[in-house]
Amino acid sequence: MKVAKTENWIFHSAKVALAFTALVSCQAEEKATKKTFPAVKVPPSTIALGSCAHQRKSQPIWNSILEKSPELFLFLGDNVYADTEDMDEMRAAYAMLAEHEGYQRMKETCPILAIWDDHDYGVNDGGAEYPMREGAEKVFNEFFETPENSPARKRPGIYDARYFEEGGKRLQVLLLDTRYFRGPMVLLSKRGRNGPYDRNLDPEVTVLGGAQWKWLEEELQKPADIRIIATSIQFLPVDHNWELWQNFPHERQRMLDLLRETKTGPVLFVSGDRHMGELMELPAGDKQSPGFPVYEMTTSGLTNAGGGQKGEPNRYRVSPTNFQSRNFGLLQIDWATQVVTMQLCDIDGKVVDEYEADLSQ
Repeated sequence: MKVAKTENWIFHSAKVALAFTALVSCQAEEKATKKTFPAVKVPPSTIALGSCAHQRKSQPIWNSILEKSPELFLFLGDNVYADTEDMDEMRAAYAMLAEHEGYQRMKETCPILAIWDDHDYGVNDGGAEYPMREGAEKVFNEFFETPENSPARKRPGIYDARYFEEGGKRLQVLLLDTRYFRGPMVLLSKRGRNGPYDRNLDPEVTVLGGAQWKWLEEELQKPADIRIIATSIQFLPVDHNWELWQNFPHERQRMLDLLRETKTGPVLFVSGDRHMGELMELPAGDKQSPGFPVYEMTTSGLTNAGGGQKGEPNRYRVSPTNFQSRNFGLLQIDWATQVVTMQLCDIDGKVVDEYEADLSQ
């Protein structure tokens, strides 16, 4: 019986992989005749975002997202769960995502920008040691139709920048890669209630890698009215021991120093990974602040939720708690005031928490 189930799975995977190949071929033909980079220039006022969408689970949450009429969707990682070194299996996982009606409708509704996290990168909590990272990058770019003339196609890693502008309004979306170049994690001697990882204090170990840091510095010096930085792992929190930037405290501090040096003004980070949702602010008066507030929304997951601990410590949390059920995020932008209302929504689309991020200069 086990053999039969295995054979069925192999057969199904092969069928889905073939479907993915056909899908990519059709996308490539369409791209050659229609796609340009960037694809859309008008700055959106409603941005939806989410992460952690297991391709084998039902995904009714897309219907609730679509009811919000998003003009842009940001996929923040674990867009599929494909922990494998077999690229055919990874393609099969993406093909199963493509089969979901809700995702198909989302593609027809608005542009989708994506980063990856560990499970769509190919290995749980993985970094630069993953041997198939080049193959995974190719599969990622195929599925999300990264434009052929995008600089992201010409360098290692999936990091990218997109700009949306019209009428003197300019939105910058920076898509970070926190996997391809990331150094080794350090385990606690004994796993605690709030996670298994200690802090890696080696100043030579990186999250982004030298080339990506250089690119980021250049991008942050470009003018923008509103800056959104997408990072798969949480940036602001420092109080838990799951995956987050604070696993490498010198790298987190480097980011804050860079924001200060480039005088960006207030920025908004968006993240996934944690299987829960919360809203955060590093206020301008905090000793770690770059001199202006830094905000963050974590929204996770579209199918997988209930991670961490209820009431997990987070000194920068401004939402009542970490929301443990399926969720997605909305960013409502008031271009006149440059205030972004961060809204955390449940599976039915109900706003369970919101907070205003003032990104005016």
